[in-house]
Amino acid sequence: MRFLWGALVWLLAGCLPVAVLRSPEPVAGRSLALGLSAVGAEGGALLVPYAAYAQGDGSTEYSFSVQLGLRAGLKQALFPGVSLDLGLTLPPFVGQEGLPLAADAGLLLGLGGFYFSPRVHWLGFAYQELNISGFIYQATLGYAGEGFLGEVGVLFNPRGGGQGAALFSLSAAVRL
Repeated sequence: MRFLWGALVWLLAGCLPVAVLRSPEPVAGRSLALGLSAVGAEGGALLVPYAAYAQGDGSTEYSFSVQLGLRAGLKQALFPGVSLDLGLTLPPFVGQEGLPLAADAGLLLGLGGFYFSPRVHWLGFAYQELNISGFIYQATLGYAGEGFLGEVGVLFNPRGGGQGAALFSLSAAVRL
């Protein structure tokens, strides 16, 4: 059971962006963030590195991030402290029956240095006899300080194991 849980953690970390690590306001100029996520697994935690580059004009931001999978994102400010964040993630492995892909959409809601990000992910890929597609939900609560980002999050699959399956993470990054 421990092996299966660990495999699920690595699979989700490779297919979905576990860390959000973005403030609600789109960057004006360029930004680089380097960090690490501790993803809860049975009997401990797995450490997953994180790197992101963003460029924007203060109202629209384009970003690329790597956390096992490569994610391209777009963030658009809607109101002060509220942004829409969209992304496509290419997992680090290619299935035998087409290109694996994950898409996500979420809001970034901020007040002061704190932010909350509810989001939904659609995951679809085929690997050997394993076909996975469907929705996974995420909620993240974080703090964006001067040059520092920290957050806690949960990924939740309501269909996993009858009762649902949750994956918790703790992430931090320095922003350059």
